[in-house]
Amino acid sequence: MSLYVLEGLRPWVIQRVSAVYMLLFTLYVAWCLLGADTTVSYASWKGWLFAPFNTTAVGLFVIAVLFHAWIGIRDVVLDYVHNIMLRIFILGMLIGILLGSGLWVFRLLLLSVVA
Repeated sequence: MSLYVLEGLRPWVIQRVSAVYMLLFTLYVAWCLLGADTTVSYASWKGWLFAPFNTTAVGLFVIAVLFHAWIGIRDVVLDYVHNIMLRIFILGMLIGILLGSGLWVFRLLLLSVVA
């Protein structure tokens, strides 16, 4: 039994589930944009984004993108970067970038709920 949490079938399933959710969300956004009665403006876009269902859907989309990106880039780094210190450095930078990006988006979504 492996001690690694994200090794084998689990990351494969996470990546496939996140890809399916990202596809469904993209189709939903396209459907909403094509079904809009008026031209898309900042006010209409903001109103759509800050609806409770859409805010939740965007939050889940961001989580799916972050997991999908982490697993994909992690696998590439583990396959092609053989120096252990460089590998740790790259993965640490990746975690920092992904966490920072996720926190930035969720801060904006939280401000939308408060405002």
